[in-house]
Amino acid sequence: MSVPAGALSSHELGEAIADLSALESQVAAWRLALAAEADVRRVAEETADTDTTAWLMRLTADPREVASGGLWLARRLQETYPATREAFAAGLLRVEQVRVIVKAAERAPDGVTSEQLQAAEAELVAKATGVGSRTGRAMNAKRLRVVARRMFETISREAADRHESDLLNAEADRAEAETWCTLHDNGDGTFAGRFVIPELHGHLLKTALDRLTAPRHLNTAPGAGGAEGADGVEGRLVTDPTLVSAPNWSERLGMALVELIEHLPTSGFGAHNTAGVLVTLGYDMLVSGIGAAGLDTGTRISARDARRLACNAAIIPAVLGGESQPLDLGRTRRLHSAAQRKALAGTHDSCAISTCDRPFACSPVVP
Repeated sequence: MSVPAGALSSHELGEAIADLSALESQVAAWRLALAAEADVRRVAEETADTDTTAWLMRLTADPREVASGGLWLARRLQETYPATREAFAAGLLRVEQVRVIVKAAERAPDGVTSEQLQAAEAELVAKATGVGSRTGRAMNAKRLRVVARRMFETISREAADRHESDLLNAEADRAEAETWCTLHDNGDGTFAGRFVIPELHGHLLKTALDRLTAPRHLNTAPGAGGAEGADGVEGRLVTDPTLVSAPNWSERLGMALVELIEHLPTSGFGAHNTAGVLVTLGYDMLVSGIGAAGLDTGTRISARDARRLACNAAIIPAVLGGESQPLDLGRTRRLHSAAQRKALAGTHDSCAISTCDRPFACSPVVP
């Protein structure tokens, strides 16, 4: 019997959505199980289809890459990952989480036994579902992807380091191959564009834009004079009276991107033209290039990328010893004096120019 959504209480609405989400997972798990069984039975040969993928495409109208990816996942669940398969069939995992677990486990480092693999898989499933985990809270696919990189840490710290390094390098290589950008002149005085860039560079861009959209940084529009634009709208120069309104978040990001572009160096791209980012990594990883480094944005990158950034980007390397003791805390410029900057911070809480209200903390770090 169908119950109108308007007849449900707020609590019942939440329960219904949670139940339906679990049901969707159960249906998806059952569909993958059926696909795996059809593949084992070679049903495609009976129907004169070229293979199981083509058979699935004919039945579901899915593109080849979708049908092929689903079949691969179905095979791996049936053959190798019982804990993931059971949790998925029970509606405790979403298909995105399942893909994260299986893809991470598929890149298990050499020397890991099948028993160790199953133990690491079960631990990761517990973290994904929240059932039996220390926190008791489920992880979404994005957070789970970060945790999955170190799924073998309970077995061996060295194995976990190598596994994380392999995954990060593979992700970086794939991201580089999938990087693209399009720009289009709209013909009305504006440009539009879309792009896909690696996670590392996305965080570098986000860091720069976040600094330019700080609450106290009101002067984000090119040409705006002081804290208010020519029309009195905060941080925005608008000539059309119908557009007089406070900028929303996406508009502020757009203004920040415009300002960032306007302040690109005109004398070529040197060694210190990127946003400053604090990179923390162990000394052994810095030397070997195996492992991962943490950015102050909360993400992790491969030690390979950290070593490359150390050569030509404005980063501050924080090198740690075996007990996480700082061995060296570098700086982005050889002649920069921290004491000078502290002295200026005591004198100015914003830019020293009277028409600029950019916070002192967001001002460029220069010798």
